[in-house]
Amino acid sequence: MSDDEQNLNEPETSPPAILPMPPAPQVVYVQQTHAPNNALATTALILGIVGVVLFWTFWFGIILGVLAIIFGAIGLSRAKSGAPNKGMAIAGLVLGIVSVVLGALFIVLIFSIGNSALDRFDRFGHCMDHPRDPTC
Repeated sequence: MSDDEQNLNEPETSPPAILPMPPAPQVVYVQQTHAPNNALATTALILGIVGVVLFWTFWFGIILGVLAIIFGAIGLSRAKSGAPNKGMAIAGLVLGIVSVVLGALFIVLIFSIGNSALDRFDRFGHCMDHPRDPTC
C-alpha cells in the first residue's frame, strides 16, 4: 500500500474542537417590596377593645373610644385605597363607638345615683333636725 492509500483509510486528525463557553449566568435584581400594612386599623381595634373593657373608668374609656373612632376612620379610608385590614378598621370603629356610648351612660348612671343618694341624705338630715315632721 502506498502512502496515499494509507492516508485515505486513516481518518484525518484535526485539532480538538473548541466548544463555545456557556452563557454567563444572568443576575436578576429583585426589589423586595414590603407587604402593605394598615397599622391604624390594628391600633383602632386594640384601642376599641381596651376602651370597651375599661369603659367604667370614667374618662379613660371615652378617650380610648374617641381615639379608636379616629384611627378606625383613617384606617377604613386607607383600606378603601387598597390597604389591608378593612375588617379590623370597621371593628375598631364600632368598638370605639360602643366604648364612648358605654362610658357616657356609665357617667350618667353614676351621677344620677350620686344625686339620688344626696337627696336621701338631705332628707335624712331634715328628718333628724325635725323629727315631728309628718313627711319623715
